[in-house]
Amino acid sequence: MRRDDNRNLTSTEIAKLAGVSRSTISRVINGYSNVPQKTRDHVMAVIRQYNYYPHLSGQLLVGKKVGTLGFFWIKGGDGSIAQDDLSSSYLVHVIEAAARLGYLTLTCILENLDDLTNIDWVKKTYMQGRIDAGIFIGVNNDEPVIEELIAGGQIVGIFDHYHPDDISPNRISVNYEKDTGCKIIKYLHDLGHKKIALLYGDDNRYSSVTRKQGFLHGMAECGITVNPEWMCLGGIDDQQGYIAAKNMITKAIAAKELPTAICANNDAVAFGAYKALKEMGIKIPDQISVIGIDGHSRMVRPSLTTYAFDYYEVFSSLVARTIAAVEDIEDNPTTEFINGRLLERDSIKDIRGEG
Repeated sequence: MRRDDNRNLTSTEIAKLAGVSRSTISRVINGYSNVPQKTRDHVMAVIRQYNYYPHLSGQLLVGKKVGTLGFFWIKGGDGSIAQDDLSSSYLVHVIEAAARLGYLTLTCILENLDDLTNIDWVKKTYMQGRIDAGIFIGVNNDEPVIEELIAGGQIVGIFDHYHPDDISPNRISVNYEKDTGCKIIKYLHDLGHKKIALLYGDDNRYSSVTRKQGFLHGMAECGITVNPEWMCLGGIDDQQGYIAAKNMITKAIAAKELPTAICANNDAVAFGAYKALKEMGIKIPDQISVIGIDGHSRMVRPSLTTYAFDYYEVFSSLVARTIAAVEDIEDNPTTEFINGRLLERDSIKDIRGEG
C-alpha cells in the first residue's frame, strides 16, 4: 500500500501493512499482554513508520483516557481578565504543570457561569470525552454547574474553593492559607496602626470570606475597635476597589477622621484604592498606608506592600492532585492550603511614636 496523502491511516489499513488482524493492532495499542513480542515489535515498527495515531473515539470506547485537562477561566467582576504578570502566569503554570505529567491543556475562557450557553459548553466538553478533568479559576464557592459535575462523577479541580463537609475524591481544590487577614492586621498593629479600614471581598468567594474573618479576628486579638464606616465591600477588582475606597474616604473626610491604613481584599482592590486616594489628594503612605494580598508586580508608586503567594506551588499542587484523581492514585489529598509571605514595600508607614 502506498501512502500518497497526509491523512491518518485507519487501523484496518495499518493491519494490512503489518500483515496482521485488526484485533491484533488493537491489542498492541491498548497494551494487552497476549501478543507475542516479535509480533508486537513488528506492529510498533509499522505504526511508527506511518505515524499512525488511533482515533480518539475508538480510545474512548475502550475506556482510555485522552490525556487532556480542561482549563476553564471565568472572567472577573469587571468582565475582563487582568493583563499583568501574575494573572497571566496562572495559565502558564497550569499548562506547564499538566505538561510535566504528560497531559495537554484545553483552554476555555467564559464570561460567567450564569448563562445557559456557557454552562452547556462546560458540560459538553466533559460529556463528549474531550477532557479527563477540568481546572476552574474564578468560580463561586457554591456554583451549581460545579456541583452537578461532581455529583455526576466528573473530576473537577478548583482554585479558591473549599467544602469541608464534602470529601468526594473528585472534588479537588487548592486554597490560600486561612489566617492571612489576621497576620496582616497584626503586622499593621506592630507598626502602630489602630485606625484600620477594611475593603473586604465578595462572600461568594471562599478566600474573600476567610480574609474578612481573619481581618476581624486580628483586630479583636489586637484590641482594635472596628469602625463600621470603615468596613466596605471592595469586591475583587480595581473598579470595585476604587468605588468602595472613594465612598469610604469621602465619608471619613466629612467625619474629620481618616483611617491610618487600608487593608484590601486583594491587590487589584488595593490598586483601585490607590486611584481613589490619588484623586482625593491623599498621599500613600504619608497619610494613609495601603496593603493588599496576592503578590502582583504591577508598577505603581509607591510600590504596594502585599501578602504574596507562590502561584507555581499553588497550581502545581492543584494540577498534580487533579491528575492523581484521574489516574485513581490512592491517598490523594482533596484539598491543600498554601502558605504565603509578607512582601514589605513602600506603601506602609511605621507610625509608632506618633500622636
